[in-house]
Amino acid sequence: MDALLAAFWGFVGGASLLLGALVGLYAGASQRIISVVMAVGAGVLISSVAFELMEEAYRKGGFDSPAIGLLLGALLYFAADLAVSRRAKDRKRSRGQQAGARARRSP
Repeated sequence: MDALLAAFWGFVGGASLLLGALVGLYAGASQRIISVVMAVGAGVLISSVAFELMEEAYRKGGFDSPAIGLLLGALLYFAADLAVSRRAKDRKRSRGQQAGARARRSP
């Protein structure tokens, strides 16, 4: 019975992925919407892994060390993301400049 239940939920998860892909292909979402959905999905995956690892670390080593490690890791990730964003902002061009550069290169 457990195998059938697991197979059912696997099918539901797979079907929802296919349904979402079809909606994305034919509905025509904007780049902003796609970015938001991808950011939320990435955040959910990261938090899921972090909470699962935090639970195991708590069972093995108590609360203090895993909590400090989780907070320091989150701060390090935030600082690295901020640094990359600032560096990329210096290199980013407006869309008009990019389109113009492509148009000039085309024969």
